[in-house]
Amino acid sequence: MLNRVGFAIIPGLFSVFLLQPAVAMPPQEGAGQMKIIYVITDEQKLYAWEGNKLVYEFDVVTGRPGKETVPGVFQIFRKHKDYTSKTYGSEMPYTMFFSEDGKAIHGTHWATLRSYIHTYVNESVGSMGCVGLTDEDAEAMFNWAPKNTRIVILEEEPEDSEE
Repeated sequence: MLNRVGFAIIPGLFSVFLLQPAVAMPPQEGAGQMKIIYVITDEQKLYAWEGNKLVYEFDVVTGRPGKETVPGVFQIFRKHKDYTSKTYGSEMPYTMFFSEDGKAIHGTHWATLRSYIHTYVNESVGSMGCVGLTDEDAEAMFNWAPKNTRIVILEEEPEDSEE
């Protein structure tokens, strides 16, 4: 699966999203190779790349029906080590906001179990639109990704048609 995502989808997105001026983002803080985060909601996976090297691969829990994690190209614009949702009153450790309507990558309770259930049993177990990780994984991402790191969210991979 990693080869399919790492070498088929990801490089194609680099050429599409990084070369088109319509989605140009400000440079990241600090020096080094470009960091980019991909979230594939169909797989309930997050892939973190630095240059052409996969640094992290984590299970995630994304939005439930009616509160979907919207596909698109975003960037981290605000970070909080300790944060509590103003809307839901939920603790959100290691929060990295990427949308103006409050969507973020953050730690959440039972992330791995919820990811599995969301993928294989019932997608209503998903989040309220955020990308939830275990607290440990969220801390790793928080420490790895500076503000302005690009986030690409895909709903699902296109299916091959056999006709």
